Amino acid sequence: MRLRLFVTTFMVAALALAGCGGDSAPAQQQRPPFAIAGSWLYLGPSDVPHTLVISDASMVYTDVSGMWKSTWTVKSYDNDQHHFQVTFDSGNGSYLPTGQSSSGAYEVDGTLLTVQLAGGLSSYPPLQGAGSCTGNDGNPIPECRLYVHQN
Repeated sequence: MRLRLFVTTFMVAALALAGCGGDSAPAQQQRPPFAIAGSWLYLGPSDVPHTLVISDASMVYTDVSGMWKSTWTVKSYDNDQHHFQVTFDSGNGSYLPTGQSSSGAYEVDGTLLTVQLAGGLSSYPPLQGAGSCTGNDGNPIPECRLYVHQN
C-alpha cells in the first residue's frame, strides 16, 4: 500500500512538472509576414530589367535575360515603419547587385512598390515619393527602384 501511494504521488508530481515548461527552448515569437513578400518586376529608372522575389527570409534578384542572379538574406523588417535590412548572400553572372549590407525604406501603392536603398545597416534612407523615382527637379533619385507586383 505504501509503495502504491509513493508511486501515485511520484506520477502526479512528474505529470505536473511535465506541464510546467518541460521544454527548455524559449518560445519563438511569431512575427507577421513581410508586407512586401511576393514577386515583383523592375520598372526603372536606370537598372537592367530584373525580377525581385521577396520572402520573410530572402530577396532574390534575377535578370530577365538570365545573365545574373543575386540572393540576399533579410535580417529584419518592420511593416509598421516600412523598413528592412538585408545582407548579401550569394550571386552569379556577369552583372549583379552585390555588397555587404543595405537598409531600405519602401512604400506600396496599389500594385507599385517603391524602394529606397542605403548602404549599411546603421540608418534608413528617406523615401522621397511613393510610385516615382524621379525627384522634384526631374532627375532620377539615386538608389531608388520602382517595381510592379506580378501575379
